[in-house]
Amino acid sequence: MDLLRRIFGFFRRKKNIGQIAEDAAAKFLKKEKGLKILARNYRKGRYETDIIAFDKPGRVIVFAEVKCRPVYAKVRGFFAAASKRKKECLKKSAKAFLRESRAFGMGYRFDVIEVEHDGNQKIVEIRHIENAFF
Repeated sequence: MDLLRRIFGFFRRKKNIGQIAEDAAAKFLKKEKGLKILARNYRKGRYETDIIAFDKPGRVIVFAEVKCRPVYAKVRGFFAAASKRKKECLKKSAKAFLRESRAFGMGYRFDVIEVEHDGNQKIVEIRHIENAFF
């Protein structure tokens, strides 16, 4: 029973740091970059986008993937965690959002927000990579 508590506790904690990272990323995009958050955790079928925002000066819709890693991770960064399949899922989610919102004429881009934490749910650094992939 103790083993089950530890296993479930690990996944709960991991989800919590993921939620903390997404909250920090959304706040960063809004306050530091001036983007308007349109949706969070947008899901269409099995496809999901962490943050959808509007970049008013550029007049583009931003589909952002948040990647959270501890500072001591051996492999760091988005490119270590993003597979071709994940990128395709993001693209399909974006197409669904554009179709639903009737915004097919709008420009759009795919950004990545890298959030590093200290292992104790404290955010250490946030990096924003615009046009991370096409």
